[in-house]
Amino acid sequence: MGLFRRTSSADARETVRLYYASDIHGSDVLWRKFLNAAAAYRVSVLVMGGDLTGKVVVPLVETAGGFHVELFGVPQTVSGEELEEMENRIRANGMYPHRMSAEEVSRVAQLSEEDKEAWFADVIRLTFSKWLALADERLESSTRCFVMPGNDDPEGVDRAIEEASKVEACDDRIVEFDGHTMISLGYANRTPFDSPRELDEDELLRRISRLADAAGDMDRCIFNLHVPPYDSSLDSAPALTEDLEVIMSGSAPKMIPVGSLAVREAIERYQPLLALHGHVHESAGATRIGRTLCINPGSDYHTGRISGCLIQLRPDRVIHQFVAG
Repeated sequence: MGLFRRTSSADARETVRLYYASDIHGSDVLWRKFLNAAAAYRVSVLVMGGDLTGKVVVPLVETAGGFHVELFGVPQTVSGEELEEMENRIRANGMYPHRMSAEEVSRVAQLSEEDKEAWFADVIRLTFSKWLALADERLESSTRCFVMPGNDDPEGVDRAIEEASKVEACDDRIVEFDGHTMISLGYANRTPFDSPRELDEDELLRRISRLADAAGDMDRCIFNLHVPPYDSSLDSAPALTEDLEVIMSGSAPKMIPVGSLAVREAIERYQPLLALHGHVHESAGATRIGRTLCINPGSDYHTGRISGCLIQLRPDRVIHQFVAG
């Protein structure tokens, strides 16, 4: 039964149409596509499940002949329209172009690791504030747009979301729309990468349970949890050595479950209507844990294609369809 099949007017009134995506990692192109999904897919609710920001700043160093930049190992000097095109290309690849003087480059290079992290976070927040301004321009007042940070997002992103006009914060809280409740948590279980937002499993379970206990009817509740449940087929990623090298099994990476035991236990215990996840890019798919439909659309952010899922919440069932574009 297709997502866009003909429905009666009664069905249409009772159906909530939602678009979910996650892990866009700083891609300006994907953020724009996410915002455009409301009109393109005729949905009333957008949910962005975390890991919004990128991990690399690309300096554009001012020189007498323009701005010197090295992208993907290719050094060049650009100016005028070429400069803007280069900045757009950098943003499209999930990185942050930053115009700098040679003196500023030298100053940043001499900072402590902690101060470098703070400088990097400031650059991220500058771009992210522009994203939120774009949401204010693009989104209709009737569209609900929920956004939360993920484990890779630095401090300050959550505060920017709180201050936005059209985008609604949902992390670590309960929100309501069209007769449904949604609990959200952007933290992950411990990873080898020591990312900014990680928790031990017992603390993850405590936070999820606190929200779920207050959410009410699980027949109409959605769990928006950045990390997928452990050993669910939605959490398979390459095994790594202590030096973060991929472990091979023959000619292919050895894949292991890396999801959260706490998330799995919470889903098994509470059995919500739907669970939305991201975090593990390689494991797009859908599965059921008990009656709960669990979804991870995956992520190919570096290709410029956004991986998402269209969802219809109906009184008697949930219908989903993976989409990319």
